[in-house]
Amino acid sequence: MPYKHNESNRHKFKKSKYKVKNWANYTESLRCRGDITIWFSDDAINDWHPPKIKGKAGRPKKYSDLAIECCLMLRQVYKLPLRQTEGFLRSLIILMGLDIKAPDYSCISKRSISLKLKKLIGTITPGSHFIIDSTGLKIFGKDEWHQEKHGVKAMRSWRNLHIAIDEHQQIIASDLTENSIGDVTAADELLNQIESFETLIGDGAYDADGIYKKALAINPEASIIIPPPKNAVEGASNHAQRNSHTSFIKEHGRMNWQKYLNYGLRSLVELAMLRYKTIIGPKMKARKIAQQKTEANISVRVLNVMTNLGMPISVKIS
Repeated sequence: MPYKHNESNRHKFKKSKYKVKNWANYTESLRCRGDITIWFSDDAINDWHPPKIKGKAGRPKKYSDLAIECCLMLRQVYKLPLRQTEGFLRSLIILMGLDIKAPDYSCISKRSISLKLKKLIGTITPGSHFIIDSTGLKIFGKDEWHQEKHGVKAMRSWRNLHIAIDEHQQIIASDLTENSIGDVTAADELLNQIESFETLIGDGAYDADGIYKKALAINPEASIIIPPPKNAVEGASNHAQRNSHTSFIKEHGRMNWQKYLNYGLRSLVELAMLRYKTIIGPKMKARKIAQQKTEANISVRVLNVMTNLGMPISVKIS
């Protein structure tokens, strides 16, 4: 007998209502996101052309890494192809009367392959939490309209974006991998990018012995909040925290375990993923993995700048 949908079979939760209490400041931060001086800063202008080093073999670079980083950030913020990015920079330089030159689009593309960027934690002051998750970014493939209109297969290709944020919604580590790389393997690289943390939060995909070993090697006193699977056996793990999670869930239930350990903070990283796909976009511009890694690294830095300009402060009203 086929299952009949019945509204009474669904769990009914009262939807909470929230109110933003800092609309004035948040509105101003949204305006600042479009301010060209935020992205085309004085530091980038002053260090646009690197100083010549005497005695060094080879042709010196015409543009500094900071200049290329600035170009790529402008490209991501204003959603420009490479040639339009070059034209946009030319017009800015002319309007501002600067004594610098804009790199051409081929230079920007080639330099993005080996561009060296500072670690994310070197550009911000991280909090105490390390909240981790991953999502897929499309490289190419037919969109939904083409599939529906012409009946073609999607034939999509993806990359996995892995990020870690703190409790202030700042992205403190990131990596872009091929679709074949699992979450646990990528998490090891993310943990290599940080120096310390107090709490690690992730979903069940990160329930692995290697995650516990790596996290506790960084901080032996760290709290690791990862839900074990439903069939987890009490006392089967080599890690006391994992065993305590299993025992608590067996005795008090999974929902009480989440409330007790404040597992709900993991929603912040899901919000960060939504912010990435809304502001930057769900599709990558670059076609090769080296440029794609740089594109993702630049994009998370753009989001950090926007986050630090101001975020809404919401309070629950019902």
